[in-house]
Amino acid sequence: MGPDEDYVIDFDFGDDWLGLTLYEGSWAEAERIAAELVEQFNPLELMVGKAALQRELTQLALNLNAEGPVLACAMYTVGGQRLAELVASSYGEDGVPRPTPDEWRSRLLDWGDAKPKSTPVMSDLGLPIGPALRIQAVLEEKRRFGFGRRLSETLRYAVWPTGQEEIFVLNVDWLSLDRSDEVTHLADKLMSTIRLVPVPSDFDERNATARGEA
Repeated sequence: MGPDEDYVIDFDFGDDWLGLTLYEGSWAEAERIAAELVEQFNPLELMVGKAALQRELTQLALNLNAEGPVLACAMYTVGGQRLAELVASSYGEDGVPRPTPDEWRSRLLDWGDAKPKSTPVMSDLGLPIGPALRIQAVLEEKRRFGFGRRLSETLRYAVWPTGQEEIFVLNVDWLSLDRSDEVTHLADKLMSTIRLVPVPSDFDERNATARGEA
């Protein structure tokens, strides 16, 4: 890595994840991406209509990109059932020392309105680009208007790329707790492929939030 080069995180997504990252953030862009993704499904295996799936993917893309993440993805079954969502964000300021993993542990245990139903499982990882923390938890959240509670499961990875100034945080969330083993396996498999790649000269300014200097 050269001293004047910028980098962005990337993965080997394979066929497990659908890319939903928006660069303009518009409805038209989300609809276009959704239409392209729907064509990847075998209509003989789909359990939902293509139009309904396209509407769902369009809205999901808009929802996942609401906070301007570095990456947004989703995992679906061949039948068109959503299994999990992935959002990656970057934290850091130029010239400001980034917190260490120990200093950030308490922040990583905050899920906003959702509360862990049991003690989260936290472990240290050594990823190809640097050290990381992995947190897995079952979350309980009140439904809107107080009508019952919803259970979900989450995997949170916080990565400290060696030689960079940012911390990358990736959240994988899902509702189908009976598919936890499958989702966890695919999420861990994805994280094992994490890498830093040079930012193209024409890289969109919005994505530059994910960059760092080696």
